[in-house]
Amino acid sequence: MSLRTVEAIIEAHGPKIRRDLEIPKAEYARRWAVLQRALRERGYDLAYACGSELDRSDIAWLAGVRDPIIERYGILVPAAGKPVVVAGSEGGHVVEEGVRSSGAEVAVLREYQISDEDYRHARFARLEDVVGRLLRPKPGRPVRTAVLSSGQFIPHDHVLMLQGRFGADNVVFEPGLLRRIKYEKSSAELRLIGLANAVADAAFLGMLAVLRPGVRELEVAAAGDYIMKRLGAGRTGFPTIVSSGERGRTVLGPATNRVIRKGEWVSLGLSPTLNGYHGIMRRTVKAGADWDFPESQFMAALSGLYHAVFTATVETARRAGPSNDIDRRGQAYLEDLRLRDRRGRFAAPREPYTFIHNTGCSECQEGFGAVTPETAEPLGRNVALMIDIAFLGFDDEGELVFPVEYAVIEDSFWKRGREVGVYNRLPLVVQDFLGREVVDVPEARVHPYFRPLAGRPSPRPKNRADTSKRRTK
Repeated sequence: MSLRTVEAIIEAHGPKIRRDLEIPKAEYARRWAVLQRALRERGYDLAYACGSELDRSDIAWLAGVRDPIIERYGILVPAAGKPVVVAGSEGGHVVEEGVRSSGAEVAVLREYQISDEDYRHARFARLEDVVGRLLRPKPGRPVRTAVLSSGQFIPHDHVLMLQGRFGADNVVFEPGLLRRIKYEKSSAELRLIGLANAVADAAFLGMLAVLRPGVRELEVAAAGDYIMKRLGAGRTGFPTIVSSGERGRTVLGPATNRVIRKGEWVSLGLSPTLNGYHGIMRRTVKAGADWDFPESQFMAALSGLYHAVFTATVETARRAGPSNDIDRRGQAYLEDLRLRDRRGRFAAPREPYTFIHNTGCSECQEGFGAVTPETAEPLGRNVALMIDIAFLGFDDEGELVFPVEYAVIEDSFWKRGREVGVYNRLPLVVQDFLGREVVDVPEARVHPYFRPLAGRPSPRPKNRADTSKRRTK
């Protein structure tokens, strides 16, 4: 029955997914122009960003390279002219395929090859020659370089390489420069993220259909992964999450061969990547049993926190208020929340992280845009964000004091001007979908904040990079 349901889900949702929707070359050219203008204003000749299978957002956004393989790679963006993606000889083949969408150039450098390999027929360029072709530097004049990647991601060797070529004083970390430019989304980006979330909804219905006591976590994940690929999502923002029982404490634990037992709580999550952009769907359910009263109270409190945070988001967007008002509203809800725990005390469950974070060419590693107590500026004009509401059921000592190890509701939403809407159609509570042939969300159960993406985007600032005075996290 469940396998038939999986195929029925694919048949029902396939026609809704525009797999041919891509970022056009003209948009990449506009992105380069905005970044290059910002570089010139700050006195830089060159910008550098690096990437890998873990941190692929920057170069996906700049050059369309969204499927890196094996080796690290980088991009050199001159203050004027066409960028060059630098890669190793194996990953370079995939990079060459990726840059067709943007028109960026590619150079294969020995510095990026797998360290212990010998590529006998590879033709390597020299970094000095690539930079010389991009900049034509004047003798005696240093090349001032902005490093756009976070120090958390860029390899030490890359920093030493740049400093050795240009001098340590001329290599400056400026990760916030690109992050703030990427924060504002184009119309095409917002549509692609919407499609990725439509894939997420469909794949999640498949996972719910096959989840029952006696199946392995990986079997549940396989249904979601299969549907995602069948609907055009080539990779994922994170390994598909199925964590049952005490594995819920992993929060983001990928599926394993563990057998799901009756009465266990199961945390589910997936993040399909459609043509470079990410969707999300995460919920927590109980396998093969109804919720008892304490569990119902716990899960109702989680939904209540979601409502508090999202209604605050809508109100803050309408009045262009400071985004940390959203965080304050969520914290106020938690301060007033009192649930009886297993020790007979009244307390609020712990929430583990920020309620809202940015998304785009990564699921959550955009580096800017999270709503925290310190983010006093308003939300961006045209943005896509994720609302991630969660409770931990255990205390600082690891004792389970509430009935669920970890419970989560995570969705994606768009903002255009003062309008806000959730991309996802699945309701906040999906317990009654378990093991059922639910091919699509019934209209009566559609997410309370679901709204189709609004019309045209709001006007952008004249200079999208002119956000350097905003406070960061």
